[in-house]
Amino acid sequence: MTKRTIQPGVHCPLVTPFKADSGDIDYDAFKRQILRLTRARVGLVLQGTNGEACHMTFDERVEAVRFAREVLDSNGFSDTPLLVGTGCGSARETIALTNAAAAVGADAAIVIHPGYFAFAMGKDRAAIKAFFLEVFEGSSIPVMIYNFPGAASGIDLDSDLLSDLADHPNCFGAKLTCAGIAKGERLATYTKSKAYRARKSGEFLVLPGFSDCLFSAMVAGAHGCITGTGNVFPKLIVAFYDAIVDFLTAPTPEKFARVTELQAVVSHADWTIVKVGISGTKYALDKIEAGLGGAVRSPLAPASEGVRALVDQDLAKAFELELAL
Repeated sequence: MTKRTIQPGVHCPLVTPFKADSGDIDYDAFKRQILRLTRARVGLVLQGTNGEACHMTFDERVEAVRFAREVLDSNGFSDTPLLVGTGCGSARETIALTNAAAAVGADAAIVIHPGYFAFAMGKDRAAIKAFFLEVFEGSSIPVMIYNFPGAASGIDLDSDLLSDLADHPNCFGAKLTCAGIAKGERLATYTKSKAYRARKSGEFLVLPGFSDCLFSAMVAGAHGCITGTGNVFPKLIVAFYDAIVDFLTAPTPEKFARVTELQAVVSHADWTIVKVGISGTKYALDKIEAGLGGAVRSPLAPASEGVRALVDQDLAKAFELELAL
C-alpha cells in the first residue's frame, strides 16, 4: 500500500453534520462535504475544533474516520490522506484513539494539549513536553502538534518548546491557531536548517490555523494553512494559496496585485467565520447546499438571527467569488 503523507497546501477541519431530529451524524451530508472539499484540492482534517470532536463519543470518532476513508477509496481518491484530530483528556486515551483511528484509515493525527488542568500545570513546560512525547512514542502514525490556546484553557506552546518537540521522529508538523507569524517563522527556520535536516528526514509542516494570515505566514516560511473557512470557501482559499505560491516563485507587480485582491476577500471572510463560529459556519454551508452543514450539538446553540444576518451580509463577496471559480 502506498504511504499517504500530509502535503503543503490548504487543509480544512471539516464540520461534522448532525441531524436536527436525532442528533446523530448525518453521513450523507458528511460524504457530500468530503467529496466537495477533496475535489477542490483541499486537504481533509477530521474531528478538529470545527468538527466538534469533543461532542462525539470514542466510537463515533472512530466510525467517522472509517466512513471517510471508505468514501475516498470508493470515489477515486485512495491517494488522499486523512489527518485526524485525536486529542483527548489524557495521554492514555489520546494514544488509544489515535491507534484506533489509524486502524480504520487515518494517515496522521493532530493532537492538542488537554486543557482541563491548565490551572494546575498550564505553565509546567516539562509536563506539557512529556505529554506530547508520550503521545509521539505511543502513536502508530505521525503526529502534528495543535497549538490552540483558546481551546486549551490558555496553554500556548512557544517556538522553543515546539522546536524541541519537532526533533522527535514521529512529529511531522504544527498547526498554529495562535496567530503567531513570528513563532511560525522561528519554527520553520529551525526545521529547515541543515542541522535539523541532518538528524531528521522529511519536511516539517508549519501551518497557521487561519487563512487571513496565509500570505504573511508563507512569506515567513509556512507551508499553507488549516482553515475552518475552507468549509465554506474551499476554491477561494485554494486560489489564494496558488496565487501566493505563484508570486513567491516569480514575483511581479501583477501577481502581487492578485494576491492582495484575494487577501482582502479572504481576510474579511475569515474574520466573519471566526465571529459566527461553528453554528454560523454550518448555516453558511446550508446556504450552499441544503443540509450540508447540519445541526450542532449541545452546548453549542444553533445560529441566531443575528448570526444568520451576519453571514448573509458580510460573506456576499466571498460567496460570489467561490461560485465563480
